[in-house]
Amino acid sequence: MAASIALLRYQGDMLKTIFSIAKKSLKKLPLKPFKHKLEIEVNNIIPSVKVVNEYQRWLNLEQSEIIPPHLFPLWSYPHLFKLGQSLNLPLHRVLNQGCKLKINSHLPLNSSLKMKAEIYEMKEFDSKFRINQRITTSCNQHEQAVVAEIYAVILKEKFNTSSLLNKKTKLIDTGNMQLISEITITKKDAQSYALLSGDINPIHLNNSIAKIMGLKGSIMHGFGLFAIIFEKLKAANIHFSEIDVRFLQPVYLEEDILIYIDHISDDKKTLRVLNKEKSLLHLTGYIK
Repeated sequence: MAASIALLRYQGDMLKTIFSIAKKSLKKLPLKPFKHKLEIEVNNIIPSVKVVNEYQRWLNLEQSEIIPPHLFPLWSYPHLFKLGQSLNLPLHRVLNQGCKLKINSHLPLNSSLKMKAEIYEMKEFDSKFRINQRITTSCNQHEQAVVAEIYAVILKEKFNTSSLLNKKTKLIDTGNMQLISEITITKKDAQSYALLSGDINPIHLNNSIAKIMGLKGSIMHGFGLFAIIFEKLKAANIHFSEIDVRFLQPVYLEEDILIYIDHISDDKKTLRVLNKEKSLLHLTGYIK
């Protein structure tokens, strides 16, 4: 079900952040040295019940008094970006490469949350910065209810998309894997996630702009895809409290994907997301 554009009224902080990043991208500011861990704590966060309910509806979930743990970017990303801006990092060139999400407790709806965002390590390479980030969300019942480690790089120069043109390889053997779901990632998925999260980057919404950026067309948000896969695993009665994924190739809108798992041990399984032809690996990781 597609979300309503009226949801943008709840995304003021994220929209301000996006416009601030765009404005700063027009200036070339000197990078400030990373000398120590940066962090920010925010108390008394109460996510909008309307947004949470619409998020659940988009994912075809039953209405619940529990906030989906993968909704954490909603209350954390504006603050995380502020930390990056304090170093004058070129955040308009950030690439989300994946996430590890550890769920220690439920996040109750209509309850005050506490969030701590951290940039605890930054490594500089010739063409990019690799940033290690952590977002910890606490509630009254648990001090570290949901902990997210974010994998990201920030490119120093204009993004070269040649590595994201869905280079296909030989067929991937899925003989020992279990097929969990085959789904189509639609334009409505991208539109809904943009409205629910405030991430209105046009590469997710406008084919023409995505092509100007060197892509074949509009692509799905990384964390939107993450949420869909998370819930497909749950719907298949696969139980886990930790999920760790790496985004390898973008998923273009209106493309079909296959979600597979494979057993490593009694409590750990590999996770693979392939294209329909099984010639392209979009995502890899594990659950346990």
